[in-house]
Amino acid sequence: MTAARVTAGNAAVALNTASTSGQKLTIKNTDTTNGVDLGGPGVTAGTGFPLPNGAQVTVELAPGDVVYAIRSAGADVVLAVLRT
Repeated sequence: MTAARVTAGNAAVALNTASTSGQKLTIKNTDTTNGVDLGGPGVTAGTGFPLPNGAQVTVELAPGDVVYAIRSAGADVVLAVLRT
């Protein structure tokens, strides 16, 4: 298990690296005002899975899957990411 803080800015950023056995991510938006969008490497603001301020989501990934995040408003957002 690993934990990290990742800043989502105006370019998509990877929240994990591809795993050969799959993995589980718990992602928490630590921002009190701004949200992010989650998706693949081409995710853009307003087109991904929305993760609003203060929200948390857990996703099960297949081998090779990578989740990306991008801020959905004008300010960068720090995400807490737990990888298992």
